[in-house]
This record gives sequence, structure tokens and C-alpha cells, in this order.
Amino acid sequence: MATDAFSQQIVNLVRKMPDEAILALVKNQLGAVTGEAPLVPPAAPRRSRSRARAAVVQSKTSSVAAKRGAAPKRRPGRPRKSPAASAERQETLDAVERVVKASSGVSASEVAKQAGIPQTRAAAALKELKLEKRIFQGGDRRFARYAGDAKTAEQASANARKTAAGPAPVKKPSVKGRKRVAPAAAPPK
Repeated sequence: MATDAFSQQIVNLVRKMPDEAILALVKNQLGAVTGEAPLVPPAAPRRSRSRARAAVVQSKTSSVAAKRGAAPKRRPGRPRKSPAASAERQETLDAVERVVKASSGVSASEVAKQAGIPQTRAAAALKELKLEKRIFQGGDRRFARYAGDAKTAEQASANARKTAAGPAPVKKPSVKGRKRVAPAAAPPK
């Protein structure tokens, strides 16, 4: 049956348990499998007293609401996405994908301008499309370019590096027309 020492210790421990404890353990596990609430709730992390009281009040009010047939209150936080927001998100993704695939390597700011959306939204859409392997990125930071295939994106990034203007050189004033002034002679001793 049990081959290793640890399994053997568990078997011995269970054999020494009272029948009620074994039944409670089995019922608790079956409740977890069937989706019903377990008889013994799992240990929760310790909270401050005020939060613990609020949680007790919350659980009592939600159980009362459940008995009445009303839906329990949602905790405050991020609002749920409506189907209209999801449709709008999909339209944004499609527009960004069209802009990228119609070009031969385009930067994130150019995508935002051509799609007519804010840069932050364009960057999020580009990231999502890139993770889904619908578009590809070549280069990074200011030389990142996006295209429909990896080779085109890399070529566009390399081209951007070649044609990029570096920092403007600072011109020093010419000393050609000036007269040199000899340093003042030290006074004789």
C-alpha cells in the first residue's frame, strides 16, 4: 500500500484519529470537490479587529440577502467590463492591426496618429497584438518598429537606427579674430 516513510506516517496518523474527525475531514473534502461550502473553512490570514468586524457584518448581510433571493453586494474595486467596452476594445485592436500591417514598419507614435487614438491606448493595443503574435516588433525603445512580419519589423528598426539624428553638435566660438593678451607680469622684488 504505502511505500515511502511519509505515506506510512500519514496512514498511521489516520488510523489513530477518532471516527468523528475522519468523517469531518472526508465531508470537508467532499464539500470542496462538489462545490458546496466546506464544513470547516480554510484558515484565513489574520486581520485587524476593525476589518474582521467589517467582514463578519459583510458576511451576515450577504447571507441575509441570499436568503431573500437578492444578489449579494459587490465589493468596491474595478468595475466590470461591459460588452460595449469589449467591442470598443476589439475595434481598437483591429484598427491598430490594420495600420501596422498596411505599413512596412511603423513606430508606436505613428500608429497612434494614424489610428486616431491616444498613445497610451495604442501602446497597450500593440503589446496585446504582439503577445497574440498578430504583429511583430523589431528593435526597442525609440527604435521599436512594428510590422506584419518579424523580418520587416527588424529591417524598419535597423533603418531607423541608421537615419536617426543624434544630439546636435555644440559649436564652440572661434578664437581666430581675438588678440591674445599676455598675463600680467609679476611685480619685481
